[in-house]
Amino acid sequence: MTLTEKDVQAVAALARLQVDKGEGEEFAAHFKGILAHFNALCAAEEEGRLSLKGVEPLVFTDGDIPPLREDEVIPSSAGRAVLAAAENVRDGFFVVPRILEES
Repeated sequence: MTLTEKDVQAVAALARLQVDKGEGEEFAAHFKGILAHFNALCAAEEEGRLSLKGVEPLVFTDGDIPPLREDEVIPSSAGRAVLAAAENVRDGFFVVPRILEES
């Protein structure tokens, strides 16, 4: 697969990231290496040199699942105080200038 700096710029634009021209070439080379490695793994599996049957997805490397806590509703008046200090509020929301980019 051919990956160009133009492709990197297109993906960066979709992700709303700014990538300078020099960086685009570096990222393209890096992504090409990742894709080559992935293609090599896929080819090895197709040829029977690599079997992933029975391999569970890896989520945590240490085997411990972090403890989960119950969600708690904690009353707070901070939101009301912030809205009270704001200059332009309508229906409980901040009113800000509309900003749209033409594409």
